[in-house]
Amino acid sequence: MQINVRSKLFSKFKETLPRVDGKIFVITGTTSGTGYVAARTAAELGGTVLLLNRKSERADSSFASLKEEVPEGKFTQIVCDLQDFSSVRSAADDIKRQHDKIYCLANNAGIMATPDKATKDGYDTQMQTNHLSHFLLTAELFPLLVAESEASGAARIVNHS
Repeated sequence: MQINVRSKLFSKFKETLPRVDGKIFVITGTTSGTGYVAARTAAELGGTVLLLNRKSERADSSFASLKEEVPEGKFTQIVCDLQDFSSVRSAADDIKRQHDKIYCLANNAGIMATPDKATKDGYDTQMQTNHLSHFLLTAELFPLLVAESEASGAARIVNHS
């Protein structure tokens, strides 16, 4: 799954980005679009990228494509269904077991124009996917961001919308 970014500006912008060797990036929604490009770019610049997606063929396919496009890239798939708070907590626990700090949390995943129905947690699917689960993930991983900031002087949370 090759994604061609047709942008007059991205290539020039990418040239200005620093190396991020050894930095841990946690990105939700990496099967396509900005999440996929962010994951690929972070890996190309030396970052370790944790790909948080629902378990699906799309997730497996994009994982394979990322490994093909960035053979030296460090990617790890972590199952995280944002329509299920227990899955979000489980993903956060997996990350906390494997890492003591993270450099960037990119809350990227989102859905729109979905049928009006509730998640098993009782919230609107779009509201939980796009906002509530990202808030929960951020709260769970915040101590790892603080640890990175204390160790290196920088950490970031990026909320895509």
